[in-house]
Amino acid sequence: MSALYGFAFAEAALNYLESCAAKIRGQIKKKIDALAINPNPPGSKKLHGVADGEYPIYRVRSGDYRILYSVRNNPDQIVVLDIGNRKDIYR
Repeated sequence: MSALYGFAFAEAALNYLESCAAKIRGQIKKKIDALAINPNPPGSKKLHGVADGEYPIYRVRSGDYRILYSVRNNPDQIVVLDIGNRKDIYR
């Protein structure tokens, strides 16, 4: 059985979740919850040239939105760094 990952959220990610519409928030939360079981689901991509300290940053799609996160293995934790619309998230 695979381990479930815990979560930590950066302030930018929490602020975005608080400010977006309830429908979008639910869609994003479902995608984040799925990361607890599989932190590298099909469709996730490693971002090149950026890192969260020593940890690589990944992105996963949720409709028109992107979730940027890093995976830490000691303890098993996913840090959600930022969430945003695909046109704005990489700026």
